Amino acid sequence: MSRIHGGRSWWIRVVIGGLGLLVVVWGCSGSPREEKKIATDVLRKPSIVFRAQDLSFEYDRGATGSAWPVEVTGGGVGLLDFDGDGRLDLFLTQGGSLRSGAREGSDVLLRNRGEGGFEDVSARVGLAAKGYGQGVCVADYDGDGDPDVYVTRYGRNTLWRNDRKLGRFVDVTDDAGVAVGSWSLGAAFADDDGDGDLDLYVANYLQFDPAQTPFRRVPTTGAADYGLPQDFPGLPDVLFRNEGQGHFRDVTASAGVAGSGRGMGAIARDFDGDGRIDWFVANDAQSNALWRNRGDGTFEDVADRLGLAVNGQGQAEANMGIALGDTDGDGLEDVAISHFFGEHTTLWRAFRDSQGGLFYQDQTNEAGLAIESRPLTGWGIVLADFDQDGRLDLVETNGHIRREPSQRYPYENPPILWKGGESGRFVNVTSGAGPYFQALQMGRGLAAGDLDGDGDLDLVVTHHHSRSVILWNESPGKGGFLVIDLEGRGPNRDAVGAQATVHLGARRLLRSIVGGGGYLSASDRRLHFGLGDAAVIDQVEVRWPSGHVEARSNLKPNSTIHWRESE
Repeated sequence: MSRIHGGRSWWIRVVIGGLGLLVVVWGCSGSPREEKKIATDVLRKPSIVFRAQDLSFEYDRGATGSAWPVEVTGGGVGLLDFDGDGRLDLFLTQGGSLRSGAREGSDVLLRNRGEGGFEDVSARVGLAAKGYGQGVCVADYDGDGDPDVYVTRYGRNTLWRNDRKLGRFVDVTDDAGVAVGSWSLGAAFADDDGDGDLDLYVANYLQFDPAQTPFRRVPTTGAADYGLPQDFPGLPDVLFRNEGQGHFRDVTASAGVAGSGRGMGAIARDFDGDGRIDWFVANDAQSNALWRNRGDGTFEDVADRLGLAVNGQGQAEANMGIALGDTDGDGLEDVAISHFFGEHTTLWRAFRDSQGGLFYQDQTNEAGLAIESRPLTGWGIVLADFDQDGRLDLVETNGHIRREPSQRYPYENPPILWKGGESGRFVNVTSGAGPYFQALQMGRGLAAGDLDGDGDLDLVVTHHHSRSVILWNESPGKGGFLVIDLEGRGPNRDAVGAQATVHLGARRLLRSIVGGGGYLSASDRRLHFGLGDAAVIDQVEVRWPSGHVEARSNLKPNSTIHWRESE
């Protein structure tokens, strides 16, 4: 049913299910009849389609039989061109046995040979067993032009320095001083002190004593079961300041960012619009933390003040993966976070206050994301334009941590794909996205990038209990594209913190290079724009992390630009 209020249409939907009676209210810019017609047209003519290809890699969660919580959280994937041949390769972190003395797994590098072929070159490039892997964060931390990899682990993290001249990755963790040594999940590189090089934020998760297992038992059988996050205390996060010469210094205490959350995702960008990099942390079953950069080396948590701490009902959710993007075309980037079943994927949209600063408001219902994501446990999450119509789409991997008999999907979950609409409202197009999206999965990591060089964005997904897959983008009738590869001056060659705006007539498309993001995974750092049917790109404007602004005009669609910051 629906009613009209103040010239705007509001829909009220009543859902009766396993969670009881749920009343959901959302607003829309058009009438219910118009919205229904748009959704029907989209579903009748699928515009986003993927073809799945199995990879040789399978994440080994190393089940102990005692239900350690670390068994359910890994593992991530990072997309990077490690050898400089122009093709994106896959870096996958491996888990392995958790039992003392057992053989450890090794991180894996799958080299992209082109035409859909990948070869395991892990041993050749120096990757060796370093512990139980969780997440992947990619950045050129030393500014030498080669993408490096930071791996978070249950135990001791690893910084793999890419030495392209030798064709190898070198473990420089000790020299760099970034081991941490607890249980880390999310990580992000960004220049938070404005000195030109990349600093490192590490989100630590929770503390548990293996000797106390099992933490819970299945009521009907007495078998060991996984405890909930609320059963364990959180671990303090860590901030490392890059001092140059390949070394970092732990400034957590002086910066004031330790916190006590159960950190899962981490992302770096300017969240309040003051021109300085902030750190945002998605905390599991706790309020999120937004560490605002004061500009003097210290930070304050302003998540509550800016509206990102909890959802619109004032509830702290099981916050996991983070995606960032302008979902409604207003020139401001919004925040989407994946969550546990019984909650939903939550979207906070950005607005400007009277002083020009930013604040955020939960608009999940208005965006059409609440109902369909509620039965699912979300992990990897990406905002990207897969059909290249100029509007961001949203994809999420899902899978529960334990069997929940009361739920529609007791264990495995289907992934979910929403197509972005003109009004900022998403339409669920999962049913037409290909066979992979019809199957039940135990999805975890998710990363997006153009793996075959055809201009559109493909996906890589890691699973538990099955092989990882590539989802090749075979969407019909795609629009044009523009890919921008930004190279910054100085050590921050990745240009983390840069923003690019594409002008297409009256339309403005915004993309940013952020630090971290996703869930334990790193998408291609290049900026991808879908252009629809635009015949010419009127202008592209780039705001570099230094504040320097450059522009180019009258560019052709369907091209890739390598753009180096001028002096």
